[in-house]
Amino acid sequence: MIKTILLLIFEFMKTGLMAVGGGMACIRFLQDMIAKYGWLTGEELANIIAVAESTPGPIGVNAATYVGYSVLSQYGAGWALAGGVIATMSLIAPQIAVIVLVARGLEIYRSSKLVNDAFGALRPAAAGLVAAAGWSVIRASLGVSFAPLHVDLVPLILYAVLVGLMLLPKLKKVHPVLFLVAGGLIGAFLSL
Repeated sequence: MIKTILLLIFEFMKTGLMAVGGGMACIRFLQDMIAKYGWLTGEELANIIAVAESTPGPIGVNAATYVGYSVLSQYGAGWALAGGVIATMSLIAPQIAVIVLVARGLEIYRSSKLVNDAFGALRPAAAGLVAAAGWSVIRASLGVSFAPLHVDLVPLILYAVLVGLMLLPKLKKVHPVLFLVAGGLIGAFLSL
């Protein structure tokens, strides 16, 4: 059990430190954890992402809480709760430390061209991490394999219709909750 707790701490501290770009950037690290330790299945990860995106709070924190809770639940309910707290705190601790250090450094070097250039260079890297995570979520939700002939067209068409509706200028005044409900209905339809 101690080894599992230490692995949770290490993996989520690494994720918290390296996942630049927000919660979606954490998905790639969660996929690596699945491959290494089998803590989750790909379907569970897709479900975590779906629930975390539709609930308040960052996706990485919600996922860390679920994984920690799930991994230590085999030792009892008390350990499950502790696992959720341990994984969550391990994820956010490095981020808090980095934010404090960066904020302090920005106070000192605010006008430095080198610092401004470094932040400019981080933007495309963060965008790439988020795009890669988004693509993996799309592939998981649509059941897309690497072979183009294994794509189920029904979910692809339904998602394309939903995205198309979101892009229509007339619908920009529609409340976002309606799109969440539509996405949920599509997901329920696809799981039948």
